[in-house]
Amino acid sequence: MAIDPEVIPPSNNKGSRAGRYVPKWAIYTSSGIGVLVLVGLIKTLLPLIGMACLLAFIWSQSTTNRRY
Repeated sequence: MAIDPEVIPPSNNKGSRAGRYVPKWAIYTSSGIGVLVLVGLIKTLLPLIGMACLLAFIWSQSTTNRRY
């Protein structure tokens, strides 16, 4: 049984990349879902950070000793 030389890929990138093909639609879909998750996290966290800063400011103003 002889080995066909055309069947064996040459030792360059074509042979190593043969099984790693990812379709473009999968990349676009996953990046779109990632953007939506990131926007959702930002929309959730920004008001919480703003409220925490506001409460810290109110707390610092209410605990200072002022002499009039």
